[in-house]
Amino acid sequence: MKRLLIGILTVAVVAGCGRSRYDHIDIAASEKALAALEAGFVSVPDSLPGGRTAYLMGQGVPVADILVYRGEVGDSLFRQPSVPYGFACESIGTSVLKDSLHTRAGRLFTDGGLNGRLLYLQDRRMTKAVLDRIAELAAEGAFIGGVKPAECLDTTSEVFLRTVEKVWLSGNVMSGKTVKSILKAAGVRPDMKTKVEGLAFQHRHLPDAEIYRICNTGYHSGPAKVRFRVRGRQPLQWNPDTGEIRPVSYKLKKRGTRVTFYTVPGDETFIVFASFADRKKLKVK
Repeated sequence: MKRLLIGILTVAVVAGCGRSRYDHIDIAASEKALAALEAGFVSVPDSLPGGRTAYLMGQGVPVADILVYRGEVGDSLFRQPSVPYGFACESIGTSVLKDSLHTRAGRLFTDGGLNGRLLYLQDRRMTKAVLDRIAELAAEGAFIGGVKPAECLDTTSEVFLRTVEKVWLSGNVMSGKTVKSILKAAGVRPDMKTKVEGLAFQHRHLPDAEIYRICNTGYHSGPAKVRFRVRGRQPLQWNPDTGEIRPVSYKLKKRGTRVTFYTVPGDETFIVFASFADRKKLKVK
C-alpha cells in the first residue's frame, strides 16, 4: 500500500516536474526494480563478508564506453589503452567481434548485454574476415579507434590494404587519436565526474536502474560532489557493510545528476538510481 501511494503521488507531481524530459523512465517498472533490489540487498546477512557487494555487482551488465578488441594473435599481446577518468573499458575476443557485436544508433552491443561507444583496436595484424566485420560496424556508424591494421594474416596484402584504406576514410574511424579525443568526437560524456581524487567506480546497468559502486582509494574525508551520467532518476546511497539505504542530496542537471555524499578513506559505498526523481533537487542534512 505504501509503494502504491508513493506511485500515485509521484504521478501527480510529475506534471509539474517536466515529465516529458524523461519519457524513457517507466515509473512502475522502476519502482518494481527498486523493490526487488532492496529485498535482495537487505536479505544478505551481516555475517557474510562482502555479501551485499557481491549481490549488487551481480546485477545487470557492466557499462563500458570502450570495448577493446584483443586481436587474433593471443591475449599475451593485450594492452589496455590509456582511459581517461570517468570512463571504463572491457575487452572482447574474436568470437564476440564476429558473431555477437552489433550496432544500434551508433552504440555497440553484444548479445550478452555489454554495450559501449568505441571499439578500440590494439593489434595491427588480423584476418580479412575480421577486417570485413570491422568494415561493417564502421558502415553502421560505430566509432572505431586505436591501431590501424597493416598486416593480413590470411590473404594478399593488396586486397587487405585496399579495404583498410576504404574503411579508414570514414569520419567515425580514427587512428593516431587518443581515446579521450575520440570519445569527445563521438559526443560521449564521462560516466562519472568529480574533483575528489581517488574515487574509483564500477557501473552496472539494469533496464530500470543504474548501480554505481564507489571506492575511496584516496585520502579525501568529507562530502564528495559527483556528477553521474544518469538523468531523471533519484539516487539513494546503499551501505554494503550495514545494509542501510538512505537518501542523499542531489540536483538534476542538463547532462546528468550531481550527487553529494559523505566518504572517508577506504570507504566503499553504492549509489543506486531507480525511482523517477519527483523533484529537481533534494538537500539531505
